[in-house]
Amino acid sequence: MTLFLSKTLNKIDNKSRVSVPSTFRSALKNQSFKGIIAFPSYSDRCIDSCGINRMELIAQNLDETENYSKEEFDLISLCFGEAEKLPFDKEGRIILPKNLIEHSGIKDEALFVGLGPTFQIWEPKTFDQNKILTLKKAKEKNLKPRLKPIPKGV
Repeated sequence: MTLFLSKTLNKIDNKSRVSVPSTFRSALKNQSFKGIIAFPSYSDRCIDSCGINRMELIAQNLDETENYSKEEFDLISLCFGEAEKLPFDKEGRIILPKNLIEHSGIKDEALFVGLGPTFQIWEPKTFDQNKILTLKKAKEKNLKPRLKPIPKGV
């Protein structure tokens, strides 16, 4: 199982190239596509990312339409339509497309944030603001992380 953990801050060069953290590249090394799949997040101002295996699994599950509401199916379809295959170069870098840079507000640095089976790429200040807001909401609602298996489809 592919697992993305931790946070890594990397600089972006003037050609929009950024190094994907070595631990993330290692997690993807056995996949058929040597790179990442990236698309605009629909819930935050960041880039959602994963390996090709995850996208293939989602595509297989789409054939079982009873697993998804019409709205979920439509949203997943948008992900596929806007997904970009970003191959690694020899140094383990990807080129961030202009549309993803504009969506995320990324400028000179990209913050890679592991989410377990997926990861996100953030503009660092936006991530910090989002983190503060998330922790504030969690405290107000007395939320605690569920550290048990999350039901399939969540």
